Amino acid sequence: MTSRNYLFNSIKENIRRNFYLFILIILGFLTIFPLRTIMVLDRAKGIIPPTDIEIPPMQTEFLNCIGMENAIATIFIGVIAVLLGVTGFYYLYSGEKTDFYHSLPLKREELFVIPFFSGLFMFLVPYLLSVGITYLVGIAYHGVNAQSGVQVIAAIGMNILFFLELYVFAILAVLLTGNLFTGALAFIGFMSYGWIVYGAYFYMNNMFFDTLAQFKEPGITKYLSPIITHLDAVDLWAAEIGDIKGYIVYAVILIIVVLAADVCIYKVRPSESFHKSIAFKKLQPVIKVCAVLPISILASLFFCAGMEHEFLWLCVSVILLSLVLSCVFEFLFTMDIRKCIRPKMSTGVILAVLTVLLAGYKIDIFGVDEYLPEKEEIETMSVYFPSINERINVPVHYDYGPDEQMEKNQTKDFDAIYEIARLGVNYYQENDKENNQVAPDYLRGETVWATADDGSGTMVSVYIRYHLKNGRTVNRAYYLPESKEILALASDIYDNWDYKKAMLPTGYLSEKDIEYLYVKDIYDKRLQINASEDVIDNIYKTYKGELESMTLEQSSKDRILGYLSVEEKIEENYNQTTDFPIYESFTKTKELLESAGQPLKELSADEVLSVTVYGTKSDGEYVEEVITDKEELEKLLPNLTYEMGRYGLGSKVSYELNMNILFEDRGTQMQSNLYVMEGEVLNDLLEKMNID
Repeated sequence: MTSRNYLFNSIKENIRRNFYLFILIILGFLTIFPLRTIMVLDRAKGIIPPTDIEIPPMQTEFLNCIGMENAIATIFIGVIAVLLGVTGFYYLYSGEKTDFYHSLPLKREELFVIPFFSGLFMFLVPYLLSVGITYLVGIAYHGVNAQSGVQVIAAIGMNILFFLELYVFAILAVLLTGNLFTGALAFIGFMSYGWIVYGAYFYMNNMFFDTLAQFKEPGITKYLSPIITHLDAVDLWAAEIGDIKGYIVYAVILIIVVLAADVCIYKVRPSESFHKSIAFKKLQPVIKVCAVLPISILASLFFCAGMEHEFLWLCVSVILLSLVLSCVFEFLFTMDIRKCIRPKMSTGVILAVLTVLLAGYKIDIFGVDEYLPEKEEIETMSVYFPSINERINVPVHYDYGPDEQMEKNQTKDFDAIYEIARLGVNYYQENDKENNQVAPDYLRGETVWATADDGSGTMVSVYIRYHLKNGRTVNRAYYLPESKEILALASDIYDNWDYKKAMLPTGYLSEKDIEYLYVKDIYDKRLQINASEDVIDNIYKTYKGELESMTLEQSSKDRILGYLSVEEKIEENYNQTTDFPIYESFTKTKELLESAGQPLKELSADEVLSVTVYGTKSDGEYVEEVITDKEELEKLLPNLTYEMGRYGLGSKVSYELNMNILFEDRGTQMQSNLYVMEGEVLNDLLEKMNID
């Protein structure tokens, strides 16, 4: 009982000694919560809400002030968590104070409890008091609704967890160090180390592995820093798009583990550690190795990015930087210039690990780029052709990137996909990495068509995902020449209905979504279809049927004569338009458009005064040809296609020439997305303009 009373009195005494800080925290919370809420709600009185709004402005503003959306409160709580953690155990940086506290007739665990609960009390009391007052302010201003209580309780819980996360880490930083400077560095390291290691891993993979596809950050990255984790949870809560239970479990486990580490470290922390940079000498080489390795790699990767001899500069910079950082850490540990430049075993370990790491990545010791599992190991496979998928417009409010599409396109009938993967691996093996970069970096973000380095033709990129029976998911990106074999395999995949229905945009929009329907013709005019709902629905259903029955080969040969623009209502006062290509073989769609009063017109030689054709020779010389002869125009115009998208796999469209049209009746020029289809007309133009 006496010991318990002593602990209680010690906590009170500890708070009394830091009473100035306690008052500042109270004033800060009162300013952030009640005072700010009064100001915001008083201004909200003058807001006239729309008639169809679900939550009145007063209630919305109140939740913004008291809930998790209050960014100022989040910042303030984070700052005082670190401040209280440091001030509570700051005596460990003083020899006299450490000797005094450690001479008291108390166990180390009891000594730990005093400053720990003092800091916790100095946060909880002002915070809960200010939230309570704020809630009363909300009631007075009629800002409280049925959901307010739940929102406030959730915000209190999340803010307390956030405080405790930073609080226990701040204490850990103090316990492991002997002065404020290294303590601050330790805390920054705890908050950022996970991201530094992940960044080094990600960019090393990106630099060395040509076929490894890294579409987005894996889910584990959200848990690499408690600050990022909390902010991500707040965003999910505010957007109401995700469950934050995982974040709560993560925070609770993290707090328990780090708090247990705090207690254990405090029990064994030497009293004389106050004059050292690191409290435990045996930890110094471990900290040095763990810190220098990822920092030197990450910094060197940014330094050498884009250089001509990238690998050479990476090796030079990573070795020099690791040596410099090793000296810096040794100086922080010893505060002695002479000692920091002496050879150390830990420095040798760092250089050895870096040598093995760089050599392993350079020679691809694990065969990452040549990875091709046995068919028996695969559960399903997925494929994404940028030259097919990215040519088709999809409503932007749908996730339609490679990662999302391959998740939807899993198939157990993957023979054609596996064969493409095999061709991709073979092409990689047969090409010299030094002379021909098989998968340029830009292909991993936005994939565009390109010409092979040897001038042999068009290159094609394809993303493939292996869903293995052991639960692993492996992504690869291959870049290989377009060939008849590739086109045949792609046709087998594309013409399969299961793949097509998940890829085509008509699978995302139904006739019920249509607010307005327009036609965008080859004249670059956008005309609304003024017809009944049944007529519009019929046009869209007919178009959908023709698009979904179209083969890949047909889509590569057909000209595009215009676009069907579907405008859908997303939110109040916000519509979104998606353009669907109308191919020349879509006869039923064209007939219905004509019946609806908006026929899909084609360019006529009688309406065109001249067409200026632009191109560039192989030596970079810019050339142009003006065509005015009616016979030549009559040959050219039926070979033009209206392309608003990108290069398509097996496409017959030539992008070597651009058009500028001068019309008879306008006297003005129109330069739209018009290109010439491959054939005799294109060959004649290229010969006439001396373009190879």
